Amino acid sequence: MHSFKRQLSFIIAKHPTYAWGGSDLTTGVDCSGYIFLAAKWAAIPGVTRTTAYRMAQGLGGWQSREISLGQAGPCDLIFWTFTAARPYGHVGAFLEGQDKKLLVTHASSSRGVVLEKLRGALAASTSLMRRLTIGD
Repeated sequence: MHSFKRQLSFIIAKHPTYAWGGSDLTTGVDCSGYIFLAAKWAAIPGVTRTTAYRMAQGLGGWQSREISLGQAGPCDLIFWTFTAARPYGHVGAFLEGQDKKLLVTHASSSRGVVLEKLRGALAASTSLMRRLTIGD
């Protein structure tokens, strides 16, 4: 997962804009496109470009197991349900900040790819965390 972490950080530094359905640094990324792009560049085998919902279900090559917030660490996936109509409609990943505390990175529709604390609406809407088991 070290390569996945490095690719997430690389994309954060490029700060691409948000584009619904996007998975390209030039034209923008959406949440699942961002996570897919980092996984693709990290050469994680078998993952396909899919939605956050399908990632949460372990579909499209995104094999994983559910974990609790207390178990979460760098590169674990986090899912949010902002409306009942879209369960697991948003995905991001955990990364460590400079103080070794966990932060979340995701593609915000208003701010592009960000790295921030899990608080406010993000914390209140967290619905699932999963640890990738691809290649285990």
